[in-house]
Amino acid sequence: MIHTHTETTKINYAKLEKRLFQINDPQLLTNHTFSNEANTLFRNVPTLIVATGGSKAAAYYLKIFLETNEILCEVIEPRDYFYKQNIHQFKNLIILSNSGKTNGISDICKSFSGSRYLITSDYKKEENNFLFQPLYWSNNAYQKRENSFISIIPTLAPMLMFLELSILKNEKKKALTSEDLIKINTKLKELLEKSKSKMNNLHFHFQNTNLIQIISGYDTLCSSTILESNMIESGTTSVVIHDKGSFCHGRSNLIYQNPTSPIIYLAHQIKELDKEILTILKKEYPNIFIFSTLEEQESLLWKEYYLSLQMYELSRKIATDKQIDLTMPEYNLNVVKKLYQYKGEM
Repeated sequence: MIHTHTETTKINYAKLEKRLFQINDPQLLTNHTFSNEANTLFRNVPTLIVATGGSKAAAYYLKIFLETNEILCEVIEPRDYFYKQNIHQFKNLIILSNSGKTNGISDICKSFSGSRYLITSDYKKEENNFLFQPLYWSNNAYQKRENSFISIIPTLAPMLMFLELSILKNEKKKALTSEDLIKINTKLKELLEKSKSKMNNLHFHFQNTNLIQIISGYDTLCSSTILESNMIESGTTSVVIHDKGSFCHGRSNLIYQNPTSPIIYLAHQIKELDKEILTILKKEYPNIFIFSTLEEQESLLWKEYYLSLQMYELSRKIATDKQIDLTMPEYNLNVVKKLYQYKGEM
């Protein structure tokens, strides 16, 4: 199949910074309620996080935040809830859904006995029926929704809210100030520009790429999921994520059979295992690309947000090289519409 369009991707990426800063607008502090309200939901009790699609990356980011605060948590798909045998052990349920209409949400909330929260952008309160407490990451400035099959802001925005929650906790504040938001936005702008610069310096063309292999770890689960989800859901290329430990136990054979496939290595720090893997691979294979946050001295949440921005920029480059519209790709209408809109039993 020959692809000849990338226009929607260009539009969405051109508006990325503006949309992100609309969410974090210092002038609309009264509408920036997520960080202030959400303090009440993160009690130190076992917490179940439910998400699917692009929201799953944000869920893994939330998991980092909760575990940093010594809260036991687990991320699952909506369907998994109905097959999980120890549901009764969880006291908090947090659902991430941009629309709030993901199939199974109502049934999950009706059967869950603990506290229930929905993190969303525009769920209508009148449809809630007190099933859960909605927490909105959008505000009055963010009025026009992203016209996209593969969303950018609906993943990055809730992640930004979790990042700000961590700042509140670390600095022992009850609420963010306009000065706090300006400082955060300044840092975001810096990381956005650095992510773009890294991609401009990546002198590799992905036009003939049919397989990308990601070597990741527990601390980069969010960023690796972003790249994998973007590539798979847009039909851009096949992707495999290798855990660094498992890679040493046989998964390296996939690279042996596909020696020219690009290898994306993700790291927040280079430990002994990282050095060993990279030293060996660089001697054997040509297309290894390291994406890291080594130059950053911030917390893990800042680092993973930065790496996630890099993965969005990498997603754009790969799709552009292959002339595929990343955010509004072609798809089989008979398959996608019927399955995406399925509302039956899970």
